[in-house]
Amino acid sequence: MKITERQVRKLIQEEVSRILNEEFNADTDPVVQDMLVDAGFSPDGREETSGNMPGPNGWQLYSPESVEEASSWIQAAIDMNAALRKADEELMAGNFETGQDAWYKIVYPVQQRYSNHGAADTEGREVAGTWLEDAGHPW
Repeated sequence: MKITERQVRKLIQEEVSRILNEEFNADTDPVVQDMLVDAGFSPDGREETSGNMPGPNGWQLYSPESVEEASSWIQAAIDMNAALRKADEELMAGNFETGQDAWYKIVYPVQQRYSNHGAADTEGREVAGTWLEDAGHPW
């Protein structure tokens, strides 16, 4: 069977079109998985590898639509984890009575900063509340 140059061009054009139209999937993208690991998260983005803190997927953030957006998505989890640690420290020091008070003053402002990733949605509050309760702080 002989393939003409025209057929080859058509096949290439169809394949390029298929590749360009594929949906980006942060959960399976190897570049994003490497970024997650480099930032100290599990490759699936569920949690930190060095502790019990949530990763971007653990925070239930919106999935990024590109590798470029994944960088900010990962930074959101890093910053929210830092705020969650600070809230835990402040609660341990007796500076707040409830986890909800510490969340509102410390974690929520960070979540608002990343609202474009869904950080300020109900899920983010629930993740923080569950984490603080599991750490022994009443909500």
